[in-house]
Amino acid sequence: MPETPKISFHSRLGLNLLNFFLGEIIGVGIPFLNDYLKTHHWSFQSVGIATAMIGVGTLLFQAPSGIIAETVPRHRMLTGLVIGIYGLGFSLLPLFVSSVAVSGALLFFAGAASSFFMTLSATLAFSLAGRHRFAQIMGENQMWNHAGFLASAIGTSYLIHHQGLAWGFFPIGAGSLLGILSLLLVRKKELIFHQLEKKKAVVADPPQELDTIRDTRSVGRVFWDFFRSPAIRVLLIATTLFQIANAPVMPLLLLYLRFLHGGNGMMEWVVFIAQATMIPVAWWAARSSARWGHKLIFSIAFFIMPIRSMICAVSMNTTVLLFTQVLDGIAAGIYGVSVALIVSDLTRGKKGFNMLMGLAQIAMALGSIIGPLLQGVSVGMVGYRFSFMVFAAIAALAAVIFFHAMPHEISRAAVVPGNVKPDRRPE
Repeated sequence: MPETPKISFHSRLGLNLLNFFLGEIIGVGIPFLNDYLKTHHWSFQSVGIATAMIGVGTLLFQAPSGIIAETVPRHRMLTGLVIGIYGLGFSLLPLFVSSVAVSGALLFFAGAASSFFMTLSATLAFSLAGRHRFAQIMGENQMWNHAGFLASAIGTSYLIHHQGLAWGFFPIGAGSLLGILSLLLVRKKELIFHQLEKKKAVVADPPQELDTIRDTRSVGRVFWDFFRSPAIRVLLIATTLFQIANAPVMPLLLLYLRFLHGGNGMMEWVVFIAQATMIPVAWWAARSSARWGHKLIFSIAFFIMPIRSMICAVSMNTTVLLFTQVLDGIAAGIYGVSVALIVSDLTRGKKGFNMLMGLAQIAMALGSIIGPLLQGVSVGMVGYRFSFMVFAAIAALAAVIFFHAMPHEISRAAVVPGNVKPDRRPE
């Protein structure tokens, strides 16, 4: 049995740095944007429309991002391109802040570019590591990603406090440039997809990691096959409910702490505790998934979410409420790793990995839209504590659906048509 090629230090470092800078540029974009636009005398309506353009761009391009990644083999180049678009979208904003239309367009394209980040970073990790070492690399990548988000929160807060709001755009531009440069460390010759493209016509007995992704189906056929698989339908439904229940809870908690006179210092701790928790959890989730199975570890994230929301619903103690951010960090740390691992299992490392990653990420975009809408309605009608109960119920429904309906042997639930060469390694 052929051995899996080793990953060089340069490629591994480059991929980890890429994820660090992706976390850094995503982490600093939205929090200060509203305040910056308000200082330039934008109306509340204009501010809301402009920031909503980011979500619109993300939602519209989430599914196409997977299709584009599936059909464009130059994943390093595509990753650099979308990082550059995202960085320019925010970096050019101060020059056009007087125009609502131009600013909205820049934010729309930044949102569209960000829809590619998770899909392409996971694709590069799979291309470099192969299916059977994917969990290890994804765990490392997610650790660096959360560390980048945490560094951006601290660094941007310092810059804004000492230099002014306009300096909040500097880390995005610098992080985008450094993210593009980090791609140069990832060696093209080590990427499995590149090796397959180069050797498929001449290699009679390809290495196993190449064999796992040989697939002759068309993109349209792959997309159709997804919805023939009950396991894939369960994944999409459960993760959508998960994000609807998860996305509004942190903003709702911030409002609730302010309502309880928790003070502004509490606000920074909400973000810090969650992100700091995600770093070791991502590493643990990757290692434990290989030992106990991807479904079991992902189920932990699902069942933590309703517990977190119910604690927020029954407690008025600010210390206890802050502690719930540890639970948030555990759930989010597992989610970032487990989604990609389960997608790898469901596609069995073959064609469709990129598309299913794109579809799975639609859940996050829908959650960022539907969740806040539910939050606004529920808080206005029944108050904070009942709103937490609503999101706890949605999270509990997601947990039950995932745990009950997702097969324990996820890789055996994948749709593998007859024209796909089966893996030689037994599952």
